[in-house]
Amino acid sequence: MMKYTKNIVLLGDSAVGKTSLIHRFVIDEFDDKYISTIGKKVTKKELILDAPDGKAEMNLMIWDIIGQKGYRYSQATSFYDAKGAIMVADLTRKETLDSVLGYWIPMVLRILGPIPIIFLGNKADLTDEHEYGLDEINKIAKSCEPFGYGRYAYLSSAKTGENVELAFQKLGEILLERYVPVKLNSGLRLMDKSEISTVKDALDHIMADFADQFGKMEYATPFLQHQLSISNVNLQSPTKESVSLFIDNLAKAEGLYKEAFTSEENKSKRHVILKSAGD
Repeated sequence: MMKYTKNIVLLGDSAVGKTSLIHRFVIDEFDDKYISTIGKKVTKKELILDAPDGKAEMNLMIWDIIGQKGYRYSQATSFYDAKGAIMVADLTRKETLDSVLGYWIPMVLRILGPIPIIFLGNKADLTDEHEYGLDEINKIAKSCEPFGYGRYAYLSSAKTGENVELAFQKLGEILLERYVPVKLNSGLRLMDKSEISTVKDALDHIMADFADQFGKMEYATPFLQHQLSISNVNLQSPTKESVSLFIDNLAKAEGLYKEAFTSEENKSKRHVILKSAGD
């Protein structure tokens, strides 16, 4: 049996149910505890797929990415080299579908090029609260199809399991076709003051800079989560005061494994970035 390993990413706004979908798919249980993911969490799931010469084993490395809009550098660091994506919108919040079209698809194209994408309208079980339906999701999927990256759309429910396994299975089948994405130049300029206009921009760059030096975002994530927590940083509306404390706490953490001048240099550089941001 041939064996393959493919990296895939779940993308969508905060609280659309990405983490619960992964939990349902991997261990077939529903977990509705909301987790605001910083960077990414990686989960592994094995699929057995039909291949022209028999069966194939595919290990999906499933990346759960931070869903707060505005952290495009941290997000880009997190999902670079993904070979496929599942775009998740919340059926009870129309603005999350708008984000798929206006934020998440452009980001994927900018960083990865036209990789295969499955579109999900999640929380299908909350029928009385729906603000749109499958027709609207299909329109987005079909509008992407001529460009080679949109093909399938489903309504899903992490609570009931509706179409959850089907979505991952279908993406695995597409990846088995040995689709090779076109790599595009991301054009992202990390820690460039001309890219900074808000405190959220500054925080995004600071987290991505830390992860870049640490090695990979998944390795840096526990450190970032802890420092954000003790610094009382609100990802939705970070303040200069909390991010300043975050920078100082990062420097203390870096001082445990880096030479003193390096951690102080990073601290100074990050404070300069923060000062360049507006309120």
